[in-house]
Amino acid sequence: MIKIDSLTSSVDSSKIVSIPVFYGKRPWPCGASVQQNWSLPLSNIHYIAKNPTSPKVYQKLVQTCKFFFEKNPIIIIANLDTCENSTKYHISQKERLECKNNNFECCINIDLNKLSTKIWITRDILISKHIENCIATIVQKNFRFEILHLCVFDNDIIFDDLKVLASSAKRVSLYYNSIKYKNGTIVIFDKIVECLPTNIETFWFIFRNDVSMVNASTMSNILKLQNLENLQDFIFYDCPDTLNVEDLSVFIKKFENTKMYLAFDGDISQEYKEQLDSLVDNIIESDLPNRVIAYVGQDREKLMIMISRFDLNGVSWF
Repeated sequence: MIKIDSLTSSVDSSKIVSIPVFYGKRPWPCGASVQQNWSLPLSNIHYIAKNPTSPKVYQKLVQTCKFFFEKNPIIIIANLDTCENSTKYHISQKERLECKNNNFECCINIDLNKLSTKIWITRDILISKHIENCIATIVQKNFRFEILHLCVFDNDIIFDDLKVLASSAKRVSLYYNSIKYKNGTIVIFDKIVECLPTNIETFWFIFRNDVSMVNASTMSNILKLQNLENLQDFIFYDCPDTLNVEDLSVFIKKFENTKMYLAFDGDISQEYKEQLDSLVDNIIESDLPNRVIAYVGQDREKLMIMISRFDLNGVSWF
């Protein structure tokens, strides 16, 4: 008789997702699973099987008895990364840099569309290639969202999917993506910032050419948000000139412990550059550290002063 009483701690209801589809009986190489005489009611056993409290607990459960994998088939994955051919994914238990140094020989390539089990990603998602419907597929396949780092390049993202993927991430990096509601309308930038979790530490964003997601009230709305208290790095590239500079100045002063690097689009107007010039002067005169405002045609000496005051230690550049 298998004792599992120690594994019955409650699960946060906000992290319980819909019950995964059971894809049929698994054939076992050593024979079929044997009926167990549980020390708990069968209803409790079913609940434990469907709602493991952590990946470690789930792995112990399935190692203890085949029943748990049969009832809730999940593959535990530390990292999910896109392959070079932009159709499949790498999965690995190691750090991505270590995998890259080994030419990803330690990784396994999978096609999520053909995978019959759920996946449980515990650390990083890196989507560096454009794959059609990849974000929606990951959301559909993933059992529970406890991802620490979400990084997506040049993909089409439905806002509801982004909110789910980023719900627990400490680092979110979004580069050149199209982020829309289900009806096809563009998501305003402050709504993207608003969906970040309260434990967010690093937020990277590179804007696309479509500047409709930013307007004169964007920074004012961001200033009202309550989810950025733990923010350490706030880094933007290709910022449009529709960001209100006065509100941006207030934001820079309000989050005094946050490192900010804001690089503006090369096509911003001359009038906007003059407003940024005043902001740069204010940053330099106030001796504010870890603030860089960069744009084409600015005073090179002033830029270097800001860079010299920027502490690169601890900045998550990826």
